[in-house]
Amino acid sequence: MAFDFEKPKENWEYNYKNDYETTWPKSLLIFALILLGLVIALKFGFDFLNNREESVIAKYDKEISIAKENFPVDNQKTVLTLAKSVKNLKTLLENKVKTSEVLTSIANNTHKDIYFTQMNTNVENQLVEITGIANNLSVISQASIAFAQLEGVENVDVKNVRSVGSTITFNINLLVNSSFFK
Repeated sequence: MAFDFEKPKENWEYNYKNDYETTWPKSLLIFALILLGLVIALKFGFDFLNNREESVIAKYDKEISIAKENFPVDNQKTVLTLAKSVKNLKTLLENKVKTSEVLTSIANNTHKDIYFTQMNTNVENQLVEITGIANNLSVISQASIAFAQLEGVENVDVKNVRSVGSTITFNINLLVNSSFFK
């Protein structure tokens, strides 16, 4: 349907108003004013707290500088030396090898018919080399199975098995991870 512009404005299908006014919803205006007031209050509140904390820090800085001036130079050197020693000791303790625990775990898992003649540990290569004497091959295989079940042992390698009279000599190499030594 087309508009007939010749008809009076009252008959048109929409409401015609001569004076348009832009109005803002009152709730939006109230929300904006509350938000503005809250932001301003937070800014002043945080400024107040920041200034108070800065004054506390300045007070402690002043106390520290007074304590530094009263602390003798010889004692300062002693304290620094002690701090370095403690740091070095901490590093040593973190990286130390617990040989007694390694020996205990190997001894507890050794077959009763095996006698060890030599044991070498190489922490850098994560290797434990054991040389020993056994009565038969069955005892050596049982020992290698027991060593394979130790916590921290990744691989067991039996080498240089030789029959010497009524006994058998052998080498067992244990490839371990770094947790085995700590």
